[in-house]
Amino acid sequence: MIEDFLRALLGIPPGATRINKDLAIMRQLTKPVADELIPWEDENELELMALKMEVKSHKRGMDRILMGTIQSIYVEPMITFAYMDYVKGSREALLYCRSRNLEIVYRIKSKAVDVFLNGNQVAIIDQENIIYGLKSRSALGRVKPYSADLLSIFILDREAGHLFNPLRPHTEIQRAFFLMTKLSEEEGRIFLTLGLYEMITRMLVNKKKK
Repeated sequence: MIEDFLRALLGIPPGATRINKDLAIMRQLTKPVADELIPWEDENELELMALKMEVKSHKRGMDRILMGTIQSIYVEPMITFAYMDYVKGSREALLYCRSRNLEIVYRIKSKAVDVFLNGNQVAIIDQENIIYGLKSRSALGRVKPYSADLLSIFILDREAGHLFNPLRPHTEIQRAFFLMTKLSEEEGRIFLTLGLYEMITRMLVNKKKK
């Protein structure tokens, strides 16, 4: 509690011990929903994911964890997630996402986002929404505005598909993604990693402004 107060007062980002502790709490809080997630593996099933997002709040000391579920267009749970801000007025945050088969953790820092897949750091997303492989340091993909309604998701140098801008008016069964090309398993994971980050952070930032 004292640590939380000092961190909030001085604007100090959390260390690895605190991050790991919060991550364990997020796993525990989202487990009931994670156990109910529908299985999906084929990249084409990405197009079944809807923008419909149910969010609730969990109070923990001075902090608040936002938890949510992303459903399919058939109202089936596909993704569960949890999000926590650390330093108010900054980017410092932690985002945890879980599908039936994948766990993606985004450690959001002031200048970059560390991306962990199933417990191992695999990539970094910079401030220009470009994702780089941790070992290769080569660009794997990026997100760019396409129109007011759509965001383009690139894998390497080709436009792989679109994310519908969650901040634009949409129905409850609006599809989140539209694929323009067939993706390999690795490409599908890159696409999902970029798409979930953009989709969830945009929605939650907008909710906090209201």
